[in-house]
Amino acid sequence: MHLSNRLFIFLLPIAIPILLYNVASNLLFIGVAYLALLIVVGVIDYVTNPLYKSVEVRREMNSKFSLGVENVVTLQIANRSRHPLRVRLKDDFPDAFLYETVLHDCRVSPMHDAQITYRLTPLRRGIYQFADIHLQCWGVLGLIVRRRRFSAAAEIKVYPNLQAVRQYELLVKRGMLHQIGLKTARQFGEGTEMERLREYSPDDDFRRMDWNATARQRKPIVREFETERSQDVVIMLDTGRLMASPILMEMSTLHTTESPTQKAMHKLDYAINTTLMTAYVSMLKGDKVGLIAFADTVHQYLAPKPGKKQFLTMLETIYALPVHSIEPDFEEAFKYLASKQRKRALIILFTDILDSDSAEGIAAYVSQLSRHHLVVCVTLTDSGIVALADQKFTDSKSVYQKTIAERLLQEKHATLEILRRQGVITIDVPAHQLTMAVVNKYLELKAKSRI
Repeated sequence: MHLSNRLFIFLLPIAIPILLYNVASNLLFIGVAYLALLIVVGVIDYVTNPLYKSVEVRREMNSKFSLGVENVVTLQIANRSRHPLRVRLKDDFPDAFLYETVLHDCRVSPMHDAQITYRLTPLRRGIYQFADIHLQCWGVLGLIVRRRRFSAAAEIKVYPNLQAVRQYELLVKRGMLHQIGLKTARQFGEGTEMERLREYSPDDDFRRMDWNATARQRKPIVREFETERSQDVVIMLDTGRLMASPILMEMSTLHTTESPTQKAMHKLDYAINTTLMTAYVSMLKGDKVGLIAFADTVHQYLAPKPGKKQFLTMLETIYALPVHSIEPDFEEAFKYLASKQRKRALIILFTDILDSDSAEGIAAYVSQLSRHHLVVCVTLTDSGIVALADQKFTDSKSVYQKTIAERLLQEKHATLEILRRQGVITIDVPAHQLTMAVVNKYLELKAKSRI
């Protein structure tokens, strides 16, 4: 319990008889009587406070949170008294989450319910604990504030970004994938199964002309083929030391009170979010999806399989996948893949390349692998380094920062060029563009029957 600001205001007049005691001593008795009256009113306000008998609070949220995006938490307040209710709530959520605000004020009409909604953004995967809900309730007269703790302990798991998967599924049904930067859900390419006939356009291959249909329609008609299904897609996740590097999240997507240095996710977590979406899209396309997670050795392996069961298995596998503080052994990983994957597949490698020596090492193994498979190497552009390289000279510090940043970007460009010369497809984009870039590249390669 504590006194409200309103009560302190009512207490101020007591100072008048004290200050004027030497002039009019009778005023002191009036001040004492006034104070006694306030005490009685305060006790009444305390006793009639509806907090313990007529207020109920509960928390509603999903038991699975999505990594790196805002997750909604709702606090439901029920007022079963005959008086309007003024409350302030504080939910004990995990300290590691980014948040909008801590204290929530609310007014609830008599015999009504109300709800408070706030958002949390987890930056790491794992298991987290919510504790209790703390409530302050003002009395009917607004003089005394009582406090109460509602038991609401709960455990939640932070998974890779499941919200993006749900959004993709919804937009597929509505045919509105362009809203999130993805190509249309249905791709036509140069497969073996004919999907439909359509009118010829200038960029069509003449070998796809259907001469019988052209003769009937008296205008050029081409055959359009559905891309092949049941192809293998293997995602390789480098969980080595460099993948633990933090990358700042897009400031425009966050509305928190935390300092900017805390709004960062590991490179591996960005890669895992993209892995989940790529696996889901591949599953819907009828392809088989597999996984290799490696550092100094192969830590996880899932053979390519189709269907939702494989997707759920992959979700549980990468949910708790840790970063290892050691250098990755690409030779071990590629040899393991070669021994397991005989059928031609699309290999998507998520990694970070430090210098030309490491790129040449990867290229040596990838060149052998690319004889039988199509390899895509995915790296992340650090927007912080790009910003430093683009800054203007203002002092000696900015000159140093700009020079170093430009050198790092040039070295990375050179290392990726080494891979391209070996026939490796490379993707190097900022973190917020990673998922769309990889999924679009998969759809493009599939449409062109390059897998």
